[in-house]
Amino acid sequence: MSLLSGLLDHMPPAIASTDTPKMDSRPRPRMVLASPVESTPRLITSPHASAATATPEWRQARDHYLNHIMVCRSCYAPTGRHCTAGARVRASYDNTPLEAHQ
Repeated sequence: MSLLSGLLDHMPPAIASTDTPKMDSRPRPRMVLASPVESTPRLITSPHASAATATPEWRQARDHYLNHIMVCRSCYAPTGRHCTAGARVRASYDNTPLEAHQ
């Protein structure tokens, strides 16, 4: 005897019914907005700085810094603790401009 059959012994048997359950003929209420909202498409005209728009030098400095702190057991970025090489790489990352000045 399995554990499942022991649990099912205490359940009443399912009786197959030929009747289909009665469906309520009233329509269900639907949620609608009280007043339609008109929105105009907003275009972003001012560029924002991100890694996608960053200079190649900044991306290289970021990648070099991240590659270092991921393997260095002495560096712990959340508290700002870095080994000598990590501090040098972090300073290079901080001093590299994200955007090219026009």
